[in-house]
Amino acid sequence: MELNQHCANCKFRSHLFDKLSVEELTFINRNKKTVAIKKGGLINKSGDPIREFVYLTQGLVKMQKIGKNGKEQIVSLARPLDFIGLLSVFNKEFYEYSVTALVDSVVCRIDINSLKEMVKRNGEFSMDIIRFISNISNEIISDTYAINSKNLRGRIAMLLVDFSKKYFESLAFDLPISRKEMAEMIDMTPENVIRILSEFRRDGIINLRGKHLEITNMNMLSKIRDLG
Repeated sequence: MELNQHCANCKFRSHLFDKLSVEELTFINRNKKTVAIKKGGLINKSGDPIREFVYLTQGLVKMQKIGKNGKEQIVSLARPLDFIGLLSVFNKEFYEYSVTALVDSVVCRIDINSLKEMVKRNGEFSMDIIRFISNISNEIISDTYAINSKNLRGRIAMLLVDFSKKYFESLAFDLPISRKEMAEMIDMTPENVIRILSEFRRDGIINLRGKHLEITNMNMLSKIRDLG
């Protein structure tokens, strides 16, 4: 990706910015920087002051919460055209989560005061921001309810279907997180994650070698997700 694309012409621009005029997009463009992040690179660190609005244009990242005991837990994943930390940038002074690239990624960092200036100037843009925040909140609630309402096999199936359809758009992909992190995301033990993945492989639902996974029976996996 060319890192100096103007916001008005960027093919990765979110529809959120469609309500901004060319003049307003030029203002945003002057106050943003596009940065390539290598796999494993830290994008934001929990506790750092919020100075930027971060927008993911390419790649995949994880948001982690660090407990008082130092334990890390993945809160969510973000894919291209997602806004990282949108729920907190307007009402917090410091980042609540650490954000790390799971694969080589590209982010746009927009000066937070410049974004707030657009919110003040453009009412339609402000309403779209509110809609985005509401949608994100609803998605978090729905995902949490879905996970809590499923048995262990259903939780693993839900995660694998999401990886395939939502994040990679492919039946074959490298698992972006460890078995331990998968367990943390869906409130299971790593041992149960390993056991159920082995069962799925034995039943011909997936092929799994190391981190590389191929879904060989999406219909069955989706049924387990829906009925689990």
